Amino acid sequence: MELCGTAEEVEKMLRQEADLTYTPMMGTFELLPLCNMSCKMCYVRQTREEMELQGRMLTCDEWLRIAEEACDKGLLYLLLTGGEPLLYPDFQRLYKGVSQMGVILEINTNGTLIDEKMADFLDENGVRKLNITLYGKDNVTYAKLCNNPDGFTQVMRAARLLKERNILFRFNCSLTPDNVDQLPELQKIADSLGVDLAAEEYMFPAVRRGKNARNQYRLTAEQAVREKIYTYRAYNAQEAREKLADLERPPRLKGLSGFSCHAGHCAFSVNWMGEVLPCGLLSAPKISALEYSFDKCWNYIVDACKKLPECQKCMECDKQNVCQVCPAMCYAEAGSTAGCPDYVCQMTEHMITELTKIIENDAAVGKML
Repeated sequence: MELCGTAEEVEKMLRQEADLTYTPMMGTFELLPLCNMSCKMCYVRQTREEMELQGRMLTCDEWLRIAEEACDKGLLYLLLTGGEPLLYPDFQRLYKGVSQMGVILEINTNGTLIDEKMADFLDENGVRKLNITLYGKDNVTYAKLCNNPDGFTQVMRAARLLKERNILFRFNCSLTPDNVDQLPELQKIADSLGVDLAAEEYMFPAVRRGKNARNQYRLTAEQAVREKIYTYRAYNAQEAREKLADLERPPRLKGLSGFSCHAGHCAFSVNWMGEVLPCGLLSAPKISALEYSFDKCWNYIVDACKKLPECQKCMECDKQNVCQVCPAMCYAEAGSTAGCPDYVCQMTEHMITELTKIIENDAAVGKML
């Protein structure tokens, strides 16, 4: 039988079917909250002392048991993340064990720990892709933003080693006041290596670090939008018109309960304490996979997501089709999925304003011609 469509199209079809049947096809394992860097804007990282006040890391056997039970429910794609996942004490054994279950693996990493031995391990054991965060164009930026004065050198070493072994990777970039002016140069670095660069202008508040953590180290809402549509995304007039045309379409949140993405439909996350959540950006709803079977945990998450309180302002907003809001953002920004995420609202307002300017400027140029 001939396979219909590309691998990406087939995967999209699988996700759609898994959404409809509530099959947990996509998972994330947050192996630990520890990291060898200390980035100003990180919403996950904890010190060892902070971690030990809350609990302990799972053993490799505990992770493998959760993975095996998740596979029985339909797990196919798994992302290993942290903190810095390569710091997990039994990383290689865990990786091999999950891989042997037939799971397709990706890794989120800062790239600084990828040496010859780790590159050889990944080459020998197979990895779908690595997502490496590129924080700046040089060691000076890494020292200022990440407290690692050798970070850039280490990441470039990782990139070279991975390219030599034909291991697929891409760069992610978290835009902050310390590196926002470097985005064009970061794109050039990615282009020189022949890899993609995905820039993220929205930084989640570090809610795990206490009640004052919502004073996040990030761009203003206006700066974030300007970087998105002028530097990174570079909308032209036609694309701006198409984006604003979404305002005339039926509201995307109408009749929706829970998440508009795959969380709680076909995706889940397990944090470093073994708690299953719909999304790694949330702290609730959650249930312990150490106390219950994964099957029970997944059923609980599916049911809990359907009952999440909604932000009524978001549900009734006439700008929701150009807004990226989701329950996790409401929770992070306002302390509840029913809360209004003011920062996200500001981003949406600025997005509409700037896209309108692009269209008006294009029309003005057209008249001059």
